Amino acid sequence: MPAYSRSWRVLATAAALTAAACNSNTGPQAHLSNPAQLSADLQTVGSIFTSPAFQSFSALGLATGSPVAATTRVGALLGATPIVPPRTSTQPYANAPARLQALRTAAGALRGGITASVIPPTVLGETFVWDVTTHQYVADPSATPPAPANGVRIILYAVDPVTGAVVEPPVATGYVDLIDLSTGNTNSLQVIVNGGTPASPGTTYANYTVTATVTGSPATAFDATAVGFVSDGTHTLTFNAAFSATNLTTDNPDAQIDVTWSLDNPSVNVALHETLTTPDANDATLAIDFSVTRGAETVRVQGTVTVVVSPATVTANLSITVNGVPFATITGTATATSNNIQARHADGSALSSDELSALQNLFVLPDSLETAIEALFHPCERLMGA
Repeated sequence: MPAYSRSWRVLATAAALTAAACNSNTGPQAHLSNPAQLSADLQTVGSIFTSPAFQSFSALGLATGSPVAATTRVGALLGATPIVPPRTSTQPYANAPARLQALRTAAGALRGGITASVIPPTVLGETFVWDVTTHQYVADPSATPPAPANGVRIILYAVDPVTGAVVEPPVATGYVDLIDLSTGNTNSLQVIVNGGTPASPGTTYANYTVTATVTGSPATAFDATAVGFVSDGTHTLTFNAAFSATNLTTDNPDAQIDVTWSLDNPSVNVALHETLTTPDANDATLAIDFSVTRGAETVRVQGTVTVVVSPATVTANLSITVNGVPFATITGTATATSNNIQARHADGSALSSDELSALQNLFVLPDSLETAIEALFHPCERLMGA
């Protein structure tokens, strides 16, 4: 889950550093056909989100005056979902307490249900540009061509790679149109990120639609989806993401995420299924099923990660297969002061350096994709329920 997702990387690193070497000859042992190429393909998938326009789009939530920077009720829930990873993580699944609390807070914020529109009427049809005098986004009443009547347009500018702040003097990198498609009790927002200018559009870097519905009042369940594509101008990554949360009126909500990603060149298909169950406010179990398919080879990670909030304890029990045949395991327990999580071949032998590298990239990829999902869902976080 996103609150936990960044620990994919931490977990992989910790496991690689404590890779064990022994041989118990317990059964068939799979091997990666080309671990170096697997690493390269995984890195290509994660690099799709590096275009200047997409980077500028990702930073909109930090920009003063941005129409997607104000927190809203549904934003509180989307901010708590597993498609929004934490900024940092000091150890595997260290943010479990914060995530569980965020879910409870969001459930309370949704007591009034969902509104019939996403974009506030006060900004419909407006185009927002950067004002160097006030150092913030402001509406431009003379913008041509005008923004969609049922949406809002934001001009994107180059941002500082460290702080995410708009660099002055501003340099336009593209623009984003946010189009309100809400009907009834379903909030829906189409997001289109383009290079170029509104008068002369360039490459389309993203085009997708986010929807969200709430059940009950006070809210007992929540569902959200995002469907569309992201591109860097050379490669295109299509995706279909779904998130649901239940038991929102309790102190132990449960949640689930299902995401599929398909890269066109090279052909790589990624599927991620995570389920978070919380029997009480102090314990959580994350069930993981993550696979990457390249050609005739499918590498799959399955298992559980169990979290105890206090005293902080994380236990991993994960298996990795290649085309259904055991390849490696990641098992062990980490606490605030120790970490004995280990990675080894299924037969107990040591992983090669290329295999370790591929394993680390395999665990970094969900982190990269969910970081991108954070940016993709951001307009919904800030606008839904406004």
